Amino acid sequence: MTHPRHSGEASKMDAIQTAMFTGLLDTCVCLVAMLAARSTLLMADFLKTFLEFLAVGFSFMAMRRIAKGSRHQFNYGLGKMENLAGLLVGLLMTLCLILIVGNSIHNLLHPGHVAGIGLWIGIGDQIVYMIVNGTLCNRSYRAATREHSPLLVSQARLLLTRTIGNAFILLSLVLSMTLQKYHWAQFIDPISSLVVAGSILMAAMGIFSTSISDLLDRTLEETDQFTILRELTRHFDDYEFLHGIRSRRSGSNVYIDILLEFDPEKRVADVQNVIDHLRCNIESNIPGSRVTIGLTTGAVSDNKAT
Repeated sequence: MTHPRHSGEASKMDAIQTAMFTGLLDTCVCLVAMLAARSTLLMADFLKTFLEFLAVGFSFMAMRRIAKGSRHQFNYGLGKMENLAGLLVGLLMTLCLILIVGNSIHNLLHPGHVAGIGLWIGIGDQIVYMIVNGTLCNRSYRAATREHSPLLVSQARLLLTRTIGNAFILLSLVLSMTLQKYHWAQFIDPISSLVVAGSILMAAMGIFSTSISDLLDRTLEETDQFTILRELTRHFDDYEFLHGIRSRRSGSNVYIDILLEFDPEKRVADVQNVIDHLRCNIESNIPGSRVTIGLTTGAVSDNKAT
């Protein structure tokens, strides 16, 4: 039987590998379209698609490192690695934003009508990848919800941005081609590039906010604290005394340490049964949690107190 954690890691790797392969093909098609057309928007689309492909590549490398580390139980650093990978995605999107804005401003100052067979290649590419990116986005969001992974959340946001971008670029190219008899139509291309840049800015800000916040260790939310206390209350008659609870959130992981005192006359099998129930109930109610339950005695507790 496959362990749920291993299955989750496999689903992450599968989602990111699929995004890598489709992103590479999309980058190649965008390059051909850009070289075969005189379009600011297609150039911006190529730069955006290329940088997004690099971002997915960073995610893939991070996931491979996480997979290797998890076999050695290096749990405390893995959540931060996922957040750092998400932060790199945001940095690359910011670089993409700067390049697109600079190119758009240049073409606003020197406007011209779009032309070239690359426009038709670009239209076909936008239609195909609007469907592909939309499908991958839906898969990534489901996987992110199931695995509680900030890396997959940033990946899903990136794919959502690309899907919306595909639809908008498609509309802009069609309008630029059909309205060429109007002088003002030559501004559709660079202005559309600025709109694409704005969507990238919003996505990058969201990724920065999420990743930087999750890089900082912090206490649990009150709802999670109440969950722990509720489970301890349900087993109130199964242990003698609660000596302490320590908990913290690190990225997508939650670490909970509980120190309990049991009756010395209680059988080991009964104690283990209580511990297993507590751990199982807390981990099932707090996503991404890792529960450690330590045992102590009154004598040990008194010595610590002195």
